[in-house]
Amino acid sequence: MALTPYCENAEVRAALGVNSIELPDAVLNLPIYQIGLVRELNKVASSLPASFSAANAKPSDQRTEAEKALLDATKLFSAYASARQVGVSLASMMPKDVGDGKATVSRFADAPYKDTLARLEAMYLAARSSLLASLAELNQTDIATAVTPIAFIAGKRSYDPVTG
Repeated sequence: MALTPYCENAEVRAALGVNSIELPDAVLNLPIYQIGLVRELNKVASSLPASFSAANAKPSDQRTEAEKALLDATKLFSAYASARQVGVSLASMMPKDVGDGKATVSRFADAPYKDTLARLEAMYLAARSSLLASLAELNQTDIATAVTPIAFIAGKRSYDPVTG
């Protein structure tokens, strides 16, 4: 399982500031990261994955501006949401020093990644609000072209429920 079509592994690594040796595809392709991303997308809106898939399936020249904006916003949000999820274990995954002498590896403490995680959180929140705005714009255009459904109408009962 991979993070695509929502985002590429290289985009997640770029958001974290690491390379493919430090964070290989084998780690990013673990199912837990895809599950986490899909859950994040569903938190934004339960219809978001379906809207993204429908817009992504269209040829690029047939997409509306709202669909293009939704695709871009979803991809940006997905990269930062995935990086945020991977960032939780960044300090324990990344080696500080690797040595040949008896195959030593020392790891960072949490401190070097606090700034990175704070910046990731800020970018995640900005990307989330942009995605919400794009989704609202898309839904507004869909509502304008849709037929208004007939609502239910309340009616008076023909009998008294107490006396029968």
